[in-house]
Amino acid sequence: MVYTSYKKIDEVGRVVISKDIRKRLDLGVNDSIKIDVEDNKIVITKAEPGCVFCGSSDDLKEYMGKSICKNCIKMLSK
Repeated sequence: MVYTSYKKIDEVGRVVISKDIRKRLDLGVNDSIKIDVEDNKIVITKAEPGCVFCGSSDDLKEYMGKSICKNCIKMLSK
């Protein structure tokens, strides 16, 4: 299903994501989003946590506020 919403960009480049879209994507205050450009389109998705080194989302551990996967922890401890 395609959902279309028209918004204006303000003077500092911000765009408001409407409440119904945020609810549909389970976006809350302080959640992160990922913004990609594909061809001539802007694609916004909810950002999933990933390892700061490899991007994996498997077996993440927090270290000093950053997510690191078990494989990268092993590599770092060698």
